Amino acid sequence: METSPNSDLVSKGEVLALIFELFPWLRQFEQASLNDYAKAAFSVGSDQSGCVARSQAMSLLRSRVAAVAQRQGYSAEAASRFQTEIEVAPVLQCGPHLHLLIEPDAFYTHLFSLMGLRAHGRTSYISYACSTVKFVERGRKGPAWLHVDGDAVNVFGLSRSKMIPYSILGRNGCYRFHLQNVDRPGDDSEAISCLRDLLPRGEFQSAAEAIKAANLCLWKRYSDSQVDFLQLDDTDVADLVADHLSDGRSWLRASLIEDRAFAMRLIHCIDQLADTAWRGWLKNSTHFFWGCIEGRLFPLWLDGRVLRSKATDDVCVEFSPPSLVEALRTGRIVPNLLLMFIVTSILPGVRVLGGSRHTIYYPLMRWAFCEALRNNHRDTQLLNALSKDERPGVWGHRIISSPCEPFSLLNAFSRGGIETLLGLFGKMSIIDACGPLSSFTQDPLWAELAVAYSSGRVGRQSWQWAFR
Repeated sequence: METSPNSDLVSKGEVLALIFELFPWLRQFEQASLNDYAKAAFSVGSDQSGCVARSQAMSLLRSRVAAVAQRQGYSAEAASRFQTEIEVAPVLQCGPHLHLLIEPDAFYTHLFSLMGLRAHGRTSYISYACSTVKFVERGRKGPAWLHVDGDAVNVFGLSRSKMIPYSILGRNGCYRFHLQNVDRPGDDSEAISCLRDLLPRGEFQSAAEAIKAANLCLWKRYSDSQVDFLQLDDTDVADLVADHLSDGRSWLRASLIEDRAFAMRLIHCIDQLADTAWRGWLKNSTHFFWGCIEGRLFPLWLDGRVLRSKATDDVCVEFSPPSLVEALRTGRIVPNLLLMFIVTSILPGVRVLGGSRHTIYYPLMRWAFCEALRNNHRDTQLLNALSKDERPGVWGHRIISSPCEPFSLLNAFSRGGIETLLGLFGKMSIIDACGPLSSFTQDPLWAELAVAYSSGRVGRQSWQWAFR
């Protein structure tokens, strides 16, 4: 019998049992309030290992955070506060893709983050949002779509041919907020008219830049006025990688790029996962970078001393700091997710919050990275620092499941909307707040992992789980 795409493949109970097995510290929050869990998710101290590579990576991250903040219009004082936040309380929300803040997948995750920030009295919020995603992820969902008053809204007014092949980071046109109601064409509804007044009216080189600018407007209008919001995406990560490769003291430059043996060991460790019960969670879909032509992404493979595509149009980039920096600056290549986590989390020692798949693939990334480090005695200090990280990856995305459309909800509560929602959801238990856990129960990878767990092939003692 065929199953519906929306059918559960594994029960919520089985998923929770597996989560508590792999992350035993989470069990104490099974019946706790969401406020308590959010506080724990954002409770982390700065690194005290004295690791030179880690300190240098944090210094570069601090500098890049300040540069992005000032580019987005924050004062030098506010930029300094963002720098202090990422170093003293190193947590990065990485769950939602780069959506408008009022898209449910993003909104309820940022609401959860606000709970954690408030619990610690923090005033700066830094979030990474993946922009190497296409305009349409499935159906009428993705960065190019929004639902307002139950109607589907084409955010940029693009045809399917302009959406399907492209990632939103591509600088391949002029983007503006058209807000085209495809279910009820004609005059704007009151809600869409209100939204149109809130969003920037200018044109942007990429959809990603448009969304980030819009999110600052939406945050100022609806969110906590005491908390500044900084959103990073893959263009910012590309700049951070270029910063590393331009700095002779950077571990990334010396050990990943100039020492090609380490890069090959890391690739090999990831390939090894295909023969284990963790297969499918982490794969070498591309080697450290994606090639990018006008927003179309394609894999690149490390072939000797070059990164090479296998497409009809042969793209070749020398695997050296100067060539990679030039390709990053011009947008010809984009860091992949593994490299993103290396420079924003693994090296600088930043806890990252993520969703249902992140909870598994991120610990596997750390395992592969540490396995590759083991063969190099000069990296002992970094390996020791990584082994002492406390809860480096935490489930912090899609913790709240609600059928309510955020924009309508916010307008219904007027300016007290965020306060009301923080109070409403914050008192709920995790079990109640997360709803049916559809992102877990309808995922074939979680279903396969649950089977592996029940048969004893997966557990907290699995050697690939040593750096969770």
